[in-house]
Amino acid sequence: MSDDAKTPKKSARWLRLALFASLAANLAVVGVVLGAVLLRPPFDRAGPPHGRDFVFPYTRAFDEGQRRELGRNLRGAFERDRARAPMHGGLLGGYRAALDVLRAEPFDPQAFSAALDAQSARAEARQAAGQRVLIDYVASLPPEARVAYADRLEAEIDEMAERFQKYRR
Repeated sequence: MSDDAKTPKKSARWLRLALFASLAANLAVVGVVLGAVLLRPPFDRAGPPHGRDFVFPYTRAFDEGQRRELGRNLRGAFERDRARAPMHGGLLGGYRAALDVLRAEPFDPQAFSAALDAQSARAEARQAAGQRVLIDYVASLPPEARVAYADRLEAEIDEMAERFQKYRR
């Protein structure tokens, strides 16, 4: 046998090192991502609900099919509301109005407050529309489906109570 057949080529050695380094880097990235996902509590489960988050237990208590149907109902209601009363540029219009006020000289705190108040009023109107859709949807459920929903909601509330206890410690 010749000496060439016995000794590995330098290019093959470098190729193996490059593949090993690539695999190590990929595993490191996967580890970081998995660690972030598995070790960080979900944003909506880290503590007590804040602001308008109170609706989450109600929506989580629906089964998957019910959530899809409720979502379709909500989208339909929001589209109808938007057609009846356009929101002056929609969600982004409120932010753009605030940007205009922030860039104006001299700064007008009352105008900034009015921009935030207008955004809050739109959010409250949207929340009220969502509540109406939720109420109508639950009212349309047959009694046995409504009782099953209540049981799942109770489980969500119990889980929330456990999280509150952990949060308070």
